[in-house]
Amino acid sequence: MDISVTTPVFGCPVDDLVGIARLAEDSSTHAILSPEVPPYSSLANAHLMSNHTKETKVGTWISNIYLRHSVICAAEAMTIQEASGGRMLLGLGVSHAPVNVALGIDMGDPIESMRTYVNEVRSHLDGSSQRTRLKRQVDPFPIYIAGLTEKTAELAGEVADGLMPYLVTPGHLQKLIESGKKGRESSSIESNLIMTIGLASFISEDLDLALASAKKGLAGYCMLPFYQRVLTLCGYGEIIDRIKGGEKPGDVLTDELVSEVALVGPTSRCKETLSKWEEAGVDMTIITPSPVGKQTPLEIMESIVQVVG
Repeated sequence: MDISVTTPVFGCPVDDLVGIARLAEDSSTHAILSPEVPPYSSLANAHLMSNHTKETKVGTWISNIYLRHSVICAAEAMTIQEASGGRMLLGLGVSHAPVNVALGIDMGDPIESMRTYVNEVRSHLDGSSQRTRLKRQVDPFPIYIAGLTEKTAELAGEVADGLMPYLVTPGHLQKLIESGKKGRESSSIESNLIMTIGLASFISEDLDLALASAKKGLAGYCMLPFYQRVLTLCGYGEIIDRIKGGEKPGDVLTDELVSEVALVGPTSRCKETLSKWEEAGVDMTIITPSPVGKQTPLEIMESIVQVVG
C-alpha cells in the first residue's frame, strides 16, 4: 500500500509548503498532494512542490471542478506533468454546496457535472477534443475523483483511474470497492480502479489529547451535508441526527467514530490503523495533517513521517 500526504487543508505559507514537500521527499512518502480551499490553489501548490522534489509524486486532493474550465485544468496539469518529469496525480472533486453557494456557483447535478468534466479533461489531454486546436504531447497521468457514495464510486469506475473517499469506515469502503468494479464493467479503461482512503491525522503519544483534538478537528466536517450523509451510511446516523438537532459535533462525536475514520494517537496506534486499511483493500492511503495542541505544519509533517517510516 502506498502512503501519501496532503498539505494542510486550509492552506499554509509557501515556505511551509516547500518544507513539507522536502520532508516528503526525504521519507518514503509516495505523493504530496494539495487540497483546495480558496484563496489557495491546489494546482499552483502542486506545481510549487514539484519544483522542490525529484522523486515524490505531486498532485491535488482535490481540485474543485467548478472553479476552472476543463481546458485550463488540463493545461495546468499537463504543465506540472511535464515540469515534474511525469509525477502528476490529478484529483478532482465537486467540493460542498455551502462552499460553492458562497462563491456564487450553481452545482447542478454533481454526478453529471463530474462525468462531463472528466471526459472533457481527458479529451484535452489526448488531443481528441474538438474545442482545442493545438495538440500537446505529454505522458498520461492518473485522474482520481473524490466520492463518498456507491453512485460516485460507480462513476469513478466508469471514467476515472481512482476514487478518493474521506471520512468513511472500512465497512463502507467495501461497498465503494464493489461499486467501482461495477462501473469498470462499462468502461473503456482497462486498468484496475485505484482505491484510496483519506485519513485525517491527530498524532500524539498522549491518546486522550489526540482524541479530544480529533473530535474538535472533525467537527466542522460533520456540519457538511455530504459528510453527514456518508457518516449516516457508515452507521453513525444517531450521532448525525443529534448534530442536526442542534448539538455541537465536538460534544457528540465518540472515540469509536474518530478512531475508525482517522489516525488518532501514538505512532504505534496509527501504524496499526494503517494496517487495517491495507487489509480492507486500500491501494493508497492519503494522510491529511491536523494539529494536536499547538503543532505547526512542519511539526505535524514530522509526526506523519514517523508513521509512514
